[in-house]
Amino acid sequence: WMGASSLAHEKGLFVETPHLRIHYRRAGEGSKTLVFIHGNYASSRWWKPQLERLPLGFQAVAPDFRGCGGSDGKSKLLQPRRNGRLTIHDLADDLAGFIDAIGISAPILVAHSFGGLVALEYVVRYQDSMCGLVLEDIGPPDGVPLTDLTLPFFIPLDFGNRRLMRTALRFAGLPRRGALSKALVEDALAAAPGQYQAFTRAAGKWSVEASLPNIRVPTLLIWGSRDRVMPSFIGRRYLNLLPDAEMLLVKGAGHSPHLERPDEFAALLRNFVEKHTPVAESTTQVSPRWDRLLNTVSRWLRSIR
Repeated sequence: WMGASSLAHEKGLFVETPHLRIHYRRAGEGSKTLVFIHGNYASSRWWKPQLERLPLGFQAVAPDFRGCGGSDGKSKLLQPRRNGRLTIHDLADDLAGFIDAIGISAPILVAHSFGGLVALEYVVRYQDSMCGLVLEDIGPPDGVPLTDLTLPFFIPLDFGNRRLMRTALRFAGLPRRGALSKALVEDALAAAPGQYQAFTRAAGKWSVEASLPNIRVPTLLIWGSRDRVMPSFIGRRYLNLLPDAEMLLVKGAGHSPHLERPDEFAALLRNFVEKHTPVAESTTQVSPRWDRLLNTVSRWLRSIR
């Protein structure tokens, strides 16, 4: 899969795992791999601006959670394997199955919002096989509080009201206009019935706080300074608990800096991955300026095939 076009993520790909047929997007070429993990009310398409701004020498994949985007699981969504309800453990199992199925080794996980809970659950199990972790505006380490009280506010979104969904997603950083904004709303409306409630319940019954001091994976916490969904004090909690973490604020951004400030987010991500996973130099030395130019020309040529 490494040799495919960097624009293949526009079409989407599928991989079979023991439990699901998972849809994912792919971009870039290189020996290092980024795995982008989306949040609730979302799909892999939320990462499109970052799939178009990858660091040189990196390829990336962005899977859809079960019941989201193009992945199946609509019938399986509410048939979890533990405790009678879908759990973060189940979704981490799905992520592990995806990574195994496409043969990724030593990835860097980049997770947003609810996806950060799943990423952390994965890291607790498989940190020895990872190169790094990037967490963007994620939920608290001891789960999302008052879940049972907030669930009634999510129920109307299951009835497919486009205006209500757009309003809810704008609160989370959805662009106000454009083709991407419309597509993200349609992806959210197409999710499996009950998906939002199932994910919210799972977040309320989860905690990783006790395990965080044992995680030795280099971690970057990226937070929007104006996030009203998951305020930055949550990021500082992680900063105090994770032994090898740093935190950076994106000024003026809300809950989704990767959408609201895509260039700034991409620069922070690039600096982090270049620090922790330097790409081996080729035998022929090319200046960074020419390397960027060649990469741009290469992507343009592939796009017109």
